[in-house]
Amino acid sequence: MGAVSYRQAALDEAPDILAAVKAVADEIPLRLDPLEREEALYRTIRNCARCGESWLAVDDGRIVGFLLVEPNQTDRFWGEHEVLELRHGGVLPSHRRRGVFAALLARVVARRVPLTAAIPAANASGVERLLGAAGFARHGNRWRREPGG
Repeated sequence: MGAVSYRQAALDEAPDILAAVKAVADEIPLRLDPLEREEALYRTIRNCARCGESWLAVDDGRIVGFLLVEPNQTDRFWGEHEVLELRHGGVLPSHRRRGVFAALLARVVARRVPLTAAIPAANASGVERLLGAAGFARHGNRWRREPGG
């Protein structure tokens, strides 16, 4: 394993991002059957990559972590007060416990806009602990972080 580098996701990387998401789908959890669910996930990945807010962790040219982010349309007020939604995130097992997810999250937090995330009760990734450590507050299954928080 080489050094992990971080960069914003690009639209043409959607197939590789999908492969990384599939590798951790059971923990998130994401159902990918039937095919329509996988196609919907792929559309979400493309939307997140297109908006320029999503980040990837790359090691030796391979995606080893991702944080898919897009503007949250329901928490905005008439197009003002930008809010970002953390849609999906994960780190491949080979690169865990190396601070990869925290580094991805730090890049999104640096935008200094409100951040939200919905974490299903069945999530087995431990992301709730990481969100709490990054200043997110829990409201049921929703998490929110205010700028400067």
